[in-house]
Amino acid sequence: MYEAANVFHKFRAEIKDARVKVVSMRRNQNGFTLIELLVVIAIIAILAAILFPVFAQARAKARAISCLSNVKQIGLGFAMYVQDYDEQTPSGRGGGWEWWTELMPYFKNIDFLYCPDRNDGGRYTQGSGTNGVSSGPFQLRKYIGYGYNWGPIGWRGGGLLQRQQPNPEQTRSHLPGMSLASITEPAGTFAFGDTYDTPRMTVGIGFLADTWGGTSVASLRHSGGMLNFAFVDGHAKAVKMKAGYMSGAFNNKFVMVGDVNLARTAYCADPSGIINTNPDSGDGMNIPSGIACGDIPAWITANYPGCGTTGTSNCFFSN
Repeated sequence: MYEAANVFHKFRAEIKDARVKVVSMRRNQNGFTLIELLVVIAIIAILAAILFPVFAQARAKARAISCLSNVKQIGLGFAMYVQDYDEQTPSGRGGGWEWWTELMPYFKNIDFLYCPDRNDGGRYTQGSGTNGVSSGPFQLRKYIGYGYNWGPIGWRGGGLLQRQQPNPEQTRSHLPGMSLASITEPAGTFAFGDTYDTPRMTVGIGFLADTWGGTSVASLRHSGGMLNFAFVDGHAKAVKMKAGYMSGAFNNKFVMVGDVNLARTAYCADPSGIINTNPDSGDGMNIPSGIACGDIPAWITANYPGCGTTGTSNCFFSN
């Protein structure tokens, strides 16, 4: 009897031990080991490293597309303006009056003037610079994104404006507009486009980089060194640019069209027209007087070397 009781208790103990082992095995099967957890974390980190740049590129592309849409909308306003004003391009005035002031009745929404990728400049009154007194009526929350085609260099003219000169009343300077008939290649001539220039924005080669802090073409506003432009004929597109240092230019930097064929017409109403230095408004840039408008980008390309690692004057950035 005693032995039977011992056997019974031993059997119960074995059953209990077996149950504990089964429960323990189930718990181990439902959990993660430290190594497994580290592997999962590493996989997530790798995926994040791959995907985050893709997401950033997608957001940048979306901003560039939004910017191009703005350029296209303002371009339609420009086309309507010239038809209403005897096919004359908007003129420029001194006193800070902006090129787009005359176009506002046509596109109406001031938000079209803001490029999503330009966020410098505080709140200011149109035409005055930050916190100044304005000759114009519009309040802006930051610098607008787009500049007008004044021509390739300084205030010398050649684009959609003649050279800067005193107005007949001698009260301030002005830049007379051009007739559409004088623009020989409207499909290849900028009306306006992306700029880093400050109030009285332009896309001139020596003015466009005014507030740009970059030292490589790749760091320009849109991915891959692209800027958006509207053309006189009404179409708009992204254009590949090149850039470098230029003595006398705003910020001592320049930005110009990379393609040699487009560069010949982009800044010029008449690429064969001779551009001279302006006796009323000097610019200090080292571009010689008396050469054809369309030859100015080619002159820069031929006479400016690469900047390398030490160049800081009159040279091209390598990328």
